[in-house]
Amino acid sequence: MRSTFLSIILLLAACTPAETPAQKAPVDFDGFKTRFLDAYWKQFPSAAISVGYGKYYDELPAPDSAYFAGSTSFAERWLDSLHAIGSGQLPLPERISYRMMENELRRSIWAIDTLQDQRWDASRYNIGGDVYAILTQDYAPLDARLRDLSAHLARAGDYYAAALNVLKDPTKEHVQLAIGQNKGALSVFGQDLIDSIAKSTLPETDRQMLNQRVGDAKAAINGYIAGLTNLLSDSTVAFRDFRLSQALYEQKFKYEIVSDMGPDQIFQLANTQKDKCHREMYTLAKELWPKYLANSPEPADSLVMIKTMIDRLSLQHVKPAGLFDTINAQLHRINRFILAKDLFNFDTTASLKVRLMPPFSSGVTMASAEFPLPYQKTSSAYYNVADLSGKPPDEVESALREYNHWMLQLLTIHEAVPGHCMQGIYTQREAPDKVKAVFANGAMVEGWAVYSERMMMENGWDGDAPEMWLMYYKWNLRECTNVLVDYGIHRLGWSEKDIRDLLVDQGFQEEAQVREKYRRATLSQVQLCSYFTGSTEILALRDAYKKKMGNSYSLKDFHETFLSYGTAPVKYIREAMLQ
Repeated sequence: MRSTFLSIILLLAACTPAETPAQKAPVDFDGFKTRFLDAYWKQFPSAAISVGYGKYYDELPAPDSAYFAGSTSFAERWLDSLHAIGSGQLPLPERISYRMMENELRRSIWAIDTLQDQRWDASRYNIGGDVYAILTQDYAPLDARLRDLSAHLARAGDYYAAALNVLKDPTKEHVQLAIGQNKGALSVFGQDLIDSIAKSTLPETDRQMLNQRVGDAKAAINGYIAGLTNLLSDSTVAFRDFRLSQALYEQKFKYEIVSDMGPDQIFQLANTQKDKCHREMYTLAKELWPKYLANSPEPADSLVMIKTMIDRLSLQHVKPAGLFDTINAQLHRINRFILAKDLFNFDTTASLKVRLMPPFSSGVTMASAEFPLPYQKTSSAYYNVADLSGKPPDEVESALREYNHWMLQLLTIHEAVPGHCMQGIYTQREAPDKVKAVFANGAMVEGWAVYSERMMMENGWDGDAPEMWLMYYKWNLRECTNVLVDYGIHRLGWSEKDIRDLLVDQGFQEEAQVREKYRRATLSQVQLCSYFTGSTEILALRDAYKKKMGNSYSLKDFHETFLSYGTAPVKYIREAMLQ
């Protein structure tokens, strides 16, 4: 008995924590993330400005070969440090952040060393957004912001000179976009900046220096525009094809979408969804025919019938002068609907502003959204709408037919509430972990906006009107044809005519939208797949979560839980919600 007791004591002593060499000390992962993000913003100061970090705004690195080599080394060092920690001992929410950081660092290395878009995408070089943000963000008093701006602009000449030098293999499409957007960037040096300098208490010498640097920066921008214009007019320049190779396309899909599904599978699912939309739309068009076209014979071709009905409904659209008032009225209706249906714990007093799209970021889409800044709690979400005032009347009419009475509602749901802007407000409110806010997954972000459209319709938006449902399916067609356009161009070699035939004959889109979509597909790769992929994953997760929760399931709970993970990839959120 005594020897048995002694054996037990010895066994217990052998198992004490102090003598277990394999056991690791707890990891201060919060501290690691804080150090990493500060280093990341220092390496990429324009990214720091975009998230409102408040430091390194005075920096503007010249994008030369040494900078890109340094950026690769930076990512490799931090990837090694991350892997030294490992994810095994981290709690699940931290493992999500770990994987997001890992993916961002790997993506950064791949983009510089393999994709090498720094050599062919001229539009990535533009200081307009930085200047605008330094002037308008409330991260510091005006005088401090103007000093940051002065230091930032001091490097503009080197920045644009390096940009021209690094463009070894440009695409014509990105050169054209860069010219237009950099012309727009000149607008940030207008009256608002003059008024800000006048309102400041800067010493006269600092004012003179700032004004001198403003002039030098404008000259640098104009020099970049001139250099790019010369490229376009030089018959000896062999522009790179904007299409990606199959290998590059698949790798970019992996890093940017972060899904268990690959591009081939998404392409097939999008084709299936397109056919489903056509069946639903045909039923709705037949239902609406007696109301709108009773005196016309029904076409035998189902697609012709759908298009005829859409063309008839598209005549009902807002006038250009009433666009902003209509959008603001829609926002009030949506907020009331969300409260009445109890869909979210949404603070309807959160700051959301509708504004004209800044000229330095225009030229690609009709509308866009900007999240509140993760590091600035008082910043606003913005619903940006393209300026139609300078466009030809026929182009404006085509755009407004596309965004007719019903489609404009879906646009507002997608870009504002409960789509992007509301999601951004949640991300700022619910995610103290900045990693889940600043490394936003595009498929999750766009997927959420697409999911929001479907969810609002399922809950009876606009009284379940068949007109609204018809336009919803037209909108949904846009999202699945986005995949077909992107995949078709980069993987199947589709021409502009192929894209036009698809979008006009099967997507029922207006000419303005077709031109916009083709242009967008030549300027981006994979991004157009994010809408359909993300929404497909979210809807599948909702079904699985509903099954898991059983009688305790509620739609509101699903929304609140899902949005609490910031903008992590849906596959990571799925693992967390279904664990």
